[in-house]
Amino acid sequence: MESLVYSAPWTVRVVETEEPRLSKPDDVLVEVKAVGICGTDLGIIAGQYPAVRPPVVLGHEAVGVVHAVGSGIEDLIPGERVAIDPTYACLHCHMCTTGRPNHCLRKDGTESGVSADGMFRKLHLTQRRFVHRIAPHVPFENAALTEPLSCVLTGVAQLLLRTDYHAAVIGAGPMGLLYAHALAVQGVRGTLIEISPQRRALAEQAAPAGWMVARDLDAALRQGSRKPYGAGGGRGNGESLRDLGFDIIVDTSGFALESSLAFLARGGQLLSVGLGGTPVTVDPVVFADHSKRIVGSIDSLNGSFAAALDLITTGRVPADRLVSHVLPLSAHREALALLGVDLAERRRVAPADALKVVLVP
Repeated sequence: MESLVYSAPWTVRVVETEEPRLSKPDDVLVEVKAVGICGTDLGIIAGQYPAVRPPVVLGHEAVGVVHAVGSGIEDLIPGERVAIDPTYACLHCHMCTTGRPNHCLRKDGTESGVSADGMFRKLHLTQRRFVHRIAPHVPFENAALTEPLSCVLTGVAQLLLRTDYHAAVIGAGPMGLLYAHALAVQGVRGTLIEISPQRRALAEQAAPAGWMVARDLDAALRQGSRKPYGAGGGRGNGESLRDLGFDIIVDTSGFALESSLAFLARGGQLLSVGLGGTPVTVDPVVFADHSKRIVGSIDSLNGSFAAALDLITTGRVPADRLVSHVLPLSAHREALALLGVDLAERRRVAPADALKVVLVP
């Protein structure tokens, strides 16, 4: 079976691996039909993700059809279309029993595509509790956004939301766009921040209705302040967005946390979800006097995977507008290059002309 295997920084190849087999009553063997390339995959390849355990099959944003089921499964049959939740939880440790299964103490060694073999391959073995049925009308490449959207919904759930709030989402890649759509579903207006002119152009086409796109936070404040009340700029008592700042900032890059605080309104919330950047310094007055709040988030939680699949199924999050490329597994080098990873030159640059890239094993 052909699999995309990471063995060392900048070394990833399609190689032959053994096919997984059923061994437990609740096992489900899935024939993988589409897998999204995640920023985590890119970080692993570039040697920037220390939790990885090579050699390992990459990939964790997968959908497919049931190939076979264990003897204890009666409600799932071969041929059914499913999405795979890769977030393992033992359900018994302290973190799991206190409502934090995304931080399961037995997670190490179980993370698909990181410390356990992932899904850039034809067959993937999982358990019944990690598979969710996909409706017949949803294309596999669209359903592959279920996992990243589930992580986004976990993040949005950390925020206190109001329909008169204005948000800024830093980074107009797939995660930034998913955050924008998830906030828009909750009635929040906002602006996507993207330094790349090529990606800004893509974001203009993929952003939620009523959302703006700007180069940086300062430009977004100026842009928003020119809007009349009710159109995303002015406030109820005549204060401008530039006077007050953003009520919510989501940093998907990992590099803008410290600089973003100056653009956050008093009492505002900053959600940091990017797995990058460097240590930051924060003046305690930000919390004690300005009532600003910094929160983080990772993985699926509290049914967010099922909720994400529902948003895609019903079209409330238009996954088709975020998937820019679908390529075969054999074209993985081209796919990675679209996302700024040059294996030959061993360097990573900002992607320009792609959003979500999906591989088909």
